[in-house]
Amino acid sequence: MDVTSPHHYVPPRSTIMHQIEPDHTLAFARLDALAIYRRLVAHFGLLCGPEAASPWWPIISANPQLEMVIGAVLVQQTRWEMVEDAIARLHAAGLIDLAELAQADAEHLATLIYPCAFYRQKAQGLIALAQAIQQRYGDLAAMFRLPTTVLRAELLQLPRIGPETADVVMLYAGQHPVFVVDAYTRRIFARLVPDRLSWERASYMQVQQVIAAGLPADPLLMADFHAQLNELAVRYCLVRPRCDGPPSRRVYSRQPGRNSFLDRHDGCPLRSICAWYRASRG
Repeated sequence: MDVTSPHHYVPPRSTIMHQIEPDHTLAFARLDALAIYRRLVAHFGLLCGPEAASPWWPIISANPQLEMVIGAVLVQQTRWEMVEDAIARLHAAGLIDLAELAQADAEHLATLIYPCAFYRQKAQGLIALAQAIQQRYGDLAAMFRLPTTVLRAELLQLPRIGPETADVVMLYAGQHPVFVVDAYTRRIFARLVPDRLSWERASYMQVQQVIAAGLPADPLLMADFHAQLNELAVRYCLVRPRCDGPPSRRVYSRQPGRNSFLDRHDGCPLRSICAWYRASRG
């Protein structure tokens, strides 16, 4: 997802990539989120920002902030392949526009976003969300100028916005430094450092705080880390893991060059620091 602006600080590749532990070991009782992130970048390459070969979150409209907000709502319990198609139909219909979306017909909108899960509820929610943004802030730019803690509290009061969606919106559309937690995050860290936290049972905020404590408050790095974890979960750390490869060849974006790393055959880049992998191999 390319969420950078020309004025946003972008850490150079050398800064991100330096100091990967040469002996490929990591104490399982210790969570070194930054070291994990660097290993992922070494495998997948940067996925967000101007140095990314192909932006992880492809944008097709002239209104990237609203497109990301819509995408964050549509992807709830829905595969991204369906969301990408729905976004294209909304764009063709001229509905990636706050004023147009606020006055859209709910039935027509529902047909455009079908077969996303709960498409009728999401259509009504997107209209209500656009109306609320217009009434409270005027536009998205004004909303995203709010301080992070205030913005999060405000977002959680809006239709179709829960903690994960709020953080996705803040991070990718608003460039606020928050770490996004999803089911992939919990699965990956439960395998990497199972003794650090009860990852599946812990609250959203507990998981977020434990991981974010080891990261700089840099929205670009956090956006890229979330993208890296998603790629890992889709390619290697599946419900049935592919630790030794090859990666899953699921194509969930039509973006050219998006899956250039699929020809790699060296397995999951986190195997050597994964408690689950070591235990499963005896």
